Amino acid sequence: MKLLIILLCLVSQITEKQKELDKLKAKLSAVRTEIRQLEKRKVGTLVRIEKIDEGVSLTIKYIDEITSQASKEKTKIHELTKEIAKLEGKMNLRKDDLRKRLIRLYKWTPFYKLEILFSSKSLPEILSSSYYLQILVEDDQRAFFEFKSDWKRYLTDKKMREDLITILEQRREEKETELTRLNEERKKKNDILDKVGRQEKEKRKMEKQLKSAQRKLEELIVGLEKKRAKAKSGSNYLEDYRGALSWPCRGKVVTKFGKIIHPKYNTTTKNNGIDISARYGDNVLSIAPGRVVYADRFMGYGNLVLIDHLDGYYSLYGHLAEILVSVGKEIIEGRIIGRIGESGSLSGPMLHFELRKDGKPVDPLAYLK
Repeated sequence: MKLLIILLCLVSQITEKQKELDKLKAKLSAVRTEIRQLEKRKVGTLVRIEKIDEGVSLTIKYIDEITSQASKEKTKIHELTKEIAKLEGKMNLRKDDLRKRLIRLYKWTPFYKLEILFSSKSLPEILSSSYYLQILVEDDQRAFFEFKSDWKRYLTDKKMREDLITILEQRREEKETELTRLNEERKKKNDILDKVGRQEKEKRKMEKQLKSAQRKLEELIVGLEKKRAKAKSGSNYLEDYRGALSWPCRGKVVTKFGKIIHPKYNTTTKNNGIDISARYGDNVLSIAPGRVVYADRFMGYGNLVLIDHLDGYYSLYGHLAEILVSVGKEIIEGRIIGRIGESGSLSGPMLHFELRKDGKPVDPLAYLK
């Protein structure tokens, strides 16, 4: 019974996960269609990279979901195999028992009525004998129906296991296909960036697009600050712990605050924060208590989380592979808000981290310990 409950729970989980997987697949298909349309329209480099990055993020997520689903299906196959073996053992024992019962009944049945007529036993003795024979028949019937029920379950479980084995093989093939697509999408992004590195005209376009993305982000923060009530929080956490705030992730600072010239594309931009090279999928943490005011994709920054720390202070976390918080969420220092990724990044997996005061960027290194 316990095993049956476990199997039913697994079936329910697998069905629910499959629905999520189908939605994710549909979203991924839509993004890939958009990428093909953008290529035909010859739109700006940054726009194409942004959409390719979205496709890469969704592909990685889809591969992870396939892997997770396959793991659950393997568990169910294992549980079904155990249940099938148990039923086989039970049915083999019951089959031998039924065979013996049938032989016994075959031997007794022809003389059963004659005993009632010609037996020297008293009527109570005969009736008693008839009663027990009747009970024996009912018991035989019950044994037969239990055997039949076990047989149906056995066939159902075997069919389910065969179907799951087929699905598991399809998962394996689909995962291989998606891994190939992932490599192709990453190569497509690198090809675009290589073209930018070779052509001066493309470099200038990229520089212009990056600056435009920065201005839009500044406008977003200024707009948020205007909407927020101007009540002072009193003692501000970021000021109180200036120079002692925890880092948002583990890694190495590869680009510092201020004016920078990209070593590969020779584009000149002002870095409003710092770039921390880190391992893909590592945790990204909030540096201070606050409230999430933005959690979505943003041109040039990929998956972006923006946290309001009051008194005009905001912290910004870009290039995330995954966002793990939602707008309006109150969070504490050290809360996991996302994972390190490469969405919107021109240089692989990293975290782009900024601090803003009254909409203006300040050097994060002056605040971190």
